[in-house]
Amino acid sequence: MGVGIAVIAGMLAAPAGTGAASDLSRRLASLRSPAPVAVRLRLDLRLERTLHKKTAKGEASLRVEVEEDAAGLHVRWEPGLLRDANEEERGHDQDPDRLTPLREGMKELDPARLGHLLDQAGSLAGLTRGDPVEEAVETFEGKEARRLVFRFSPRLSWTEQYYLRRSDGRFTVWIAADGTPLASASEASFEGKTSRAFGRFKGSATVRTHYAVEGGRLRVAERDADERNSRDDGGEVEHVSRHFVLEAP
Repeated sequence: MGVGIAVIAGMLAAPAGTGAASDLSRRLASLRSPAPVAVRLRLDLRLERTLHKKTAKGEASLRVEVEEDAAGLHVRWEPGLLRDANEEERGHDQDPDRLTPLREGMKELDPARLGHLLDQAGSLAGLTRGDPVEEAVETFEGKEARRLVFRFSPRLSWTEQYYLRRSDGRFTVWIAADGTPLASASEASFEGKTSRAFGRFKGSATVRTHYAVEGGRLRVAERDADERNSRDDGGEVEHVSRHFVLEAP
């Protein structure tokens, strides 16, 4: 699902307390009492890893049914998926260089990640805290919308943070007239160096999301995430692509 944006007004400077940011904040606050929800979730995962010029690739598609209510989070896995994951693990035991995309995809769907996909208001409020650095009026999928841009610091490991030389984060959100989030795009990059002669590392991550409002909650409708990381001066490279789709049953 493409963002499909055409600018119809020039970029505007965003003063403190901008109306669009206030509308967004108020709307997110109104989406903090989520009702029970049920979705069918599909994750398409693609992996590519290169170690000392040897590259391995793998891909998998996972489907689960997820419900969240007062009793907690309930996930139903297809029996065939579990059998395929066990077979994949046996193949890895015979060939350690073989990737295990099904197993890794299942790790992507742990309870914390699923809960995050089903309830986006809190994380979106954190990313849009403060005044935007840019604001514009645009068309979004054929309708007028407001675009807000915020800056953030990418979340890194302790080691990456210690050796960090540069990092940048840009979060863009498109909202409707009442402040409801329609879509967002997060772009982050970083690089560092552990010594003068070697040990350089760098990474980038892009996440594009479409949202849905359901039962007093803001959830993901569709998300594309692309992550690239390079270590040891490019001797070790990992590229992971994830595509999430959440639909009502």
